[in-house]
Amino acid sequence: MANPKKIAVGVVAVILVAAVTISFSSYMSDFDNVQRSSQDEGKTITLSDIPVLGSQTATVTIIEIGDYQCPACKLWFDNTRQDIIENYIETGKANLVFIDMPFIGADSISAAEATYCANDQGMYWEYHASLYQLQQHENDGWANIDRLTAIAFNLGLETEQFSECMNSKKYFSQISFTKQKASTDFEANSTPTFIIVNTSGTAERIVGPHPYSTFEKALDSLL
Repeated sequence: MANPKKIAVGVVAVILVAAVTISFSSYMSDFDNVQRSSQDEGKTITLSDIPVLGSQTATVTIIEIGDYQCPACKLWFDNTRQDIIENYIETGKANLVFIDMPFIGADSISAAEATYCANDQGMYWEYHASLYQLQQHENDGWANIDRLTAIAFNLGLETEQFSECMNSKKYFSQISFTKQKASTDFEANSTPTFIIVNTSGTAERIVGPHPYSTFEKALDSLL
Protein backbone atom coordinates (compact mmCIF):
# COMPACT_ATOMS: atom_id res chain seq x y z
CA MET A 1 0.00 0.00 0.00
CA ALA A 2 1.25 3.42 -0.87
CA ASN A 3 2.57 5.67 1.86
CA PRO A 4 0.17 8.37 3.03
CA LYS A 5 0.55 11.65 1.20
CA LYS A 6 -0.38 15.02 2.44
CA ILE A 7 -3.30 16.48 0.54
CA ALA A 8 -2.49 19.53 -1.55
CA VAL A 9 -5.39 21.77 -2.42
CA GLY A 10 -5.31 23.91 -5.56
CA VAL A 11 -7.83 26.71 -5.50
CA VAL A 12 -9.45 27.59 -8.84
CA ALA A 13 -11.73 30.44 -9.83
CA VAL A 14 -15.00 28.63 -9.13
CA ILE A 15 -16.93 29.53 -5.97
CA LEU A 16 -16.75 26.71 -3.45
CA VAL A 17 -15.34 24.27 -6.01
CA ALA A 18 -11.63 23.54 -6.28
CA ALA A 19 -9.30 20.99 -7.79
CA VAL A 20 -7.52 18.75 -5.32
CA THR A 21 -4.56 16.42 -5.65
CA ILE A 22 -5.30 13.43 -3.47
CA SER A 23 -4.96 9.68 -3.64
CA PHE A 24 -7.93 7.97 -2.02
CA SER A 25 -5.93 4.80 -1.37
CA SER A 26 -3.10 6.81 0.15
CA TYR A 27 -5.53 8.57 2.47
CA MET A 28 -7.09 5.31 3.55
CA SER A 29 -3.67 3.87 4.33
CA ASP A 30 -3.55 6.33 7.24
CA PHE A 31 -6.13 4.12 8.93
CA ASP A 32 -3.88 1.07 9.04
CA ASN A 33 -1.91 1.69 12.21
CA VAL A 34 -4.26 3.56 14.54
CA GLN A 35 -5.45 1.78 17.66
CA ARG A 36 -9.06 2.39 18.59
CA SER A 37 -8.84 2.48 22.35
CA SER A 38 -7.36 0.76 25.36
CA GLN A 39 -10.54 -1.33 25.76
CA ASP A 40 -10.18 -2.44 22.14
CA GLU A 41 -6.43 -2.92 22.36
CA GLY A 42 -4.84 -4.70 19.43
CA LYS A 43 -7.49 -3.68 16.91
CA THR A 44 -6.79 -1.04 14.30
CA ILE A 45 -8.82 1.24 12.10
CA THR A 46 -8.52 -0.02 8.52
CA LEU A 47 -10.17 0.56 5.18
CA SER A 48 -12.61 -2.26 5.95
CA ASP A 49 -13.94 -0.22 8.87
CA ILE A 50 -15.31 2.42 6.50
CA PRO A 51 -18.41 1.16 4.68
CA VAL A 52 -18.55 1.73 0.95
CA LEU A 53 -21.83 2.32 -0.86
CA GLY A 54 -21.59 0.93 -4.37
CA SER A 55 -19.11 -1.15 -6.30
CA GLN A 56 -15.67 -1.62 -4.74
CA THR A 57 -14.22 -1.50 -8.27
CA ALA A 58 -15.80 1.83 -9.29
CA THR A 59 -13.24 4.19 -10.82
CA VAL A 60 -14.53 7.24 -8.94
CA THR A 61 -15.11 7.62 -5.19
CA ILE A 62 -17.22 10.35 -3.60
CA ILE A 63 -15.88 11.13 -0.13
CA GLU A 64 -18.54 12.94 1.87
CA ILE A 65 -17.44 14.68 5.07
CA GLY A 66 -20.45 15.35 7.24
CA ASP A 67 -22.19 15.69 10.58
CA TYR A 68 -25.56 14.09 11.26
CA GLN A 69 -26.81 17.28 12.92
CA CYS A 70 -25.79 19.50 10.00
CA PRO A 71 -28.82 21.12 8.29
CA ALA A 72 -26.84 21.66 5.08
CA CYS A 73 -25.92 17.97 5.04
CA LYS A 74 -29.60 17.07 5.29
CA LEU A 75 -30.36 19.50 2.47
CA TRP A 76 -27.87 17.67 0.25
CA PHE A 77 -29.23 14.30 1.40
CA ASP A 78 -32.81 15.33 0.57
CA ASN A 79 -32.17 17.10 -2.75
CA THR A 80 -29.06 15.68 -4.41
CA ARG A 81 -27.94 12.34 -3.02
CA GLN A 82 -30.62 10.11 -4.52
CA ASP A 83 -29.98 11.31 -8.07
CA ILE A 84 -26.27 10.56 -7.62
CA ILE A 85 -27.08 7.09 -6.30
CA GLU A 86 -29.37 6.30 -9.23
CA ASN A 87 -27.13 7.68 -11.98
CA TYR A 88 -23.62 6.91 -10.74
CA ILE A 89 -23.57 4.49 -7.80
CA GLU A 90 -26.20 1.98 -8.90
CA THR A 91 -24.71 2.00 -12.41
CA GLY A 92 -21.25 1.10 -11.02
CA LYS A 93 -19.56 4.30 -12.15
CA ALA A 94 -18.86 5.65 -8.64
CA ASN A 95 -19.04 4.69 -5.00
CA LEU A 96 -19.54 6.69 -1.83
CA VAL A 97 -17.87 6.77 1.57
CA PHE A 98 -18.86 8.91 4.54
CA ILE A 99 -16.20 10.44 6.80
CA ASP A 100 -17.62 11.60 10.12
CA MET A 101 -16.72 15.10 11.28
CA PRO A 102 -19.00 15.43 14.33
CA PHE A 103 -18.27 18.99 15.42
CA ILE A 104 -21.72 20.42 16.23
CA GLY A 105 -22.23 18.75 19.58
CA ALA A 106 -22.64 15.60 21.64
CA ASP A 107 -25.57 14.37 19.55
CA SER A 108 -23.28 14.42 16.51
CA ILE A 109 -20.83 12.03 18.16
CA SER A 110 -23.53 9.66 19.43
CA ALA A 111 -25.19 9.54 16.03
CA ALA A 112 -21.90 8.77 14.29
CA GLU A 113 -21.12 5.99 16.77
CA ALA A 114 -24.59 4.55 16.21
CA THR A 115 -23.99 4.10 12.49
CA TYR A 116 -20.99 1.88 13.19
CA CYS A 117 -22.90 -0.08 15.80
CA ALA A 118 -25.55 -0.61 13.12
CA ASN A 119 -22.78 -1.64 10.73
CA ASP A 120 -21.93 -4.49 13.11
CA GLN A 121 -25.28 -5.90 12.01
CA GLY A 122 -24.89 -5.00 8.34
CA MET A 123 -27.15 -1.95 8.38
CA TYR A 124 -24.78 1.03 8.18
CA TRP A 125 -26.31 2.78 5.17
CA GLU A 126 -29.88 2.16 6.29
CA TYR A 127 -29.08 3.71 9.67
CA HIS A 128 -27.17 6.54 8.00
CA ALA A 129 -30.23 7.40 5.91
CA SER A 130 -32.58 7.18 8.89
CA LEU A 131 -30.53 9.72 10.84
CA TYR A 132 -30.88 12.33 8.11
CA GLN A 133 -34.54 11.53 7.55
CA LEU A 134 -35.23 11.95 11.29
CA GLN A 135 -32.84 14.85 11.96
CA GLN A 136 -34.16 17.47 14.38
CA HIS A 137 -32.74 20.67 15.86
CA GLU A 138 -29.08 20.93 16.77
CA ASN A 139 -28.16 19.78 20.27
CA ASP A 140 -31.75 19.32 21.45
CA GLY A 141 -31.06 15.75 22.55
CA TRP A 142 -32.68 14.10 19.53
CA ALA A 143 -29.78 11.63 19.20
CA ASN A 144 -29.94 10.36 22.79
CA ILE A 145 -29.45 6.65 23.43
CA ASP A 146 -33.17 5.93 23.67
CA ARG A 147 -33.92 7.54 20.31
CA LEU A 148 -30.93 5.91 18.66
CA THR A 149 -32.01 2.53 19.99
CA ALA A 150 -35.55 3.15 18.75
CA ILE A 151 -34.15 3.81 15.27
CA ALA A 152 -32.24 0.55 15.49
CA PHE A 153 -35.42 -1.29 16.52
CA ASN A 154 -37.40 0.20 13.64
CA LEU A 155 -34.74 -1.01 11.22
CA GLY A 156 -34.98 -4.52 12.59
CA LEU A 157 -31.64 -4.54 14.39
CA GLU A 158 -31.04 -6.65 17.49
CA THR A 159 -31.37 -3.87 20.06
CA GLU A 160 -29.53 -5.58 22.90
CA GLN A 161 -26.43 -5.97 20.75
CA PHE A 162 -26.83 -2.40 19.52
CA SER A 163 -27.16 -1.02 23.06
CA GLU A 164 -24.11 -2.95 24.25
CA CYS A 165 -22.12 -1.47 21.39
CA MET A 166 -23.24 2.06 22.24
CA ASN A 167 -22.72 1.72 25.98
CA SER A 168 -19.22 0.32 25.52
CA LYS A 169 -18.21 3.33 23.38
CA LYS A 170 -16.74 0.76 20.98
CA TYR A 171 -16.37 3.24 18.11
CA PHE A 172 -15.63 6.46 20.00
CA SER A 173 -11.92 6.40 19.10
CA GLN A 174 -12.67 5.70 15.46
CA ILE A 175 -15.09 8.62 15.22
CA SER A 176 -12.56 10.88 16.95
CA PHE A 177 -9.95 9.80 14.44
CA THR A 178 -12.10 10.47 11.38
CA LYS A 179 -12.98 13.88 12.77
CA GLN A 180 -9.29 14.68 13.12
CA LYS A 181 -8.46 13.45 9.62
CA ALA A 182 -11.34 15.43 8.10
CA SER A 183 -10.08 18.68 9.56
CA THR A 184 -6.35 18.11 9.10
CA ASP A 185 -5.76 16.07 5.96
CA PHE A 186 -8.87 17.19 4.10
CA GLU A 187 -8.77 20.71 5.57
CA ALA A 188 -12.55 20.58 5.96
CA ASN A 189 -13.88 23.40 8.10
CA SER A 190 -17.56 23.00 7.31
CA THR A 191 -20.01 20.28 6.37
CA PRO A 192 -20.81 18.93 3.95
CA THR A 193 -17.46 18.87 2.16
CA PHE A 194 -16.92 16.48 -0.73
CA ILE A 195 -13.78 15.12 -2.33
CA ILE A 196 -14.54 13.32 -5.59
CA VAL A 197 -11.47 11.35 -6.66
CA ASN A 198 -10.71 8.88 -9.42
CA THR A 199 -8.22 6.02 -9.49
CA SER A 200 -5.50 8.21 -11.01
CA GLY A 201 -5.68 10.61 -8.05
CA THR A 202 -7.32 13.47 -9.95
CA ALA A 203 -10.13 15.03 -7.93
CA GLU A 204 -12.62 17.79 -7.41
CA ARG A 205 -13.44 19.46 -4.10
CA ILE A 206 -16.99 20.69 -3.52
CA VAL A 207 -18.02 22.54 -0.37
CA GLY A 208 -21.65 22.87 0.54
CA PRO A 209 -24.99 21.30 -0.50
CA HIS A 210 -24.59 21.96 -4.21
CA PRO A 211 -27.30 20.76 -6.62
CA TYR A 212 -27.04 17.60 -8.68
CA SER A 213 -25.79 19.52 -11.73
CA THR A 214 -22.57 20.49 -9.91
CA PHE A 215 -21.83 16.89 -9.00
CA GLU A 216 -22.78 15.64 -12.44
CA LYS A 217 -20.22 17.94 -14.03
CA ALA A 218 -17.50 16.93 -11.57
CA LEU A 219 -18.22 13.21 -11.82
CA ASP A 220 -18.33 13.19 -15.60
CA SER A 221 -14.99 15.00 -15.75
CA LEU A 222 -13.37 12.30 -13.63
CA LEU A 223 -14.81 9.20 -15.30
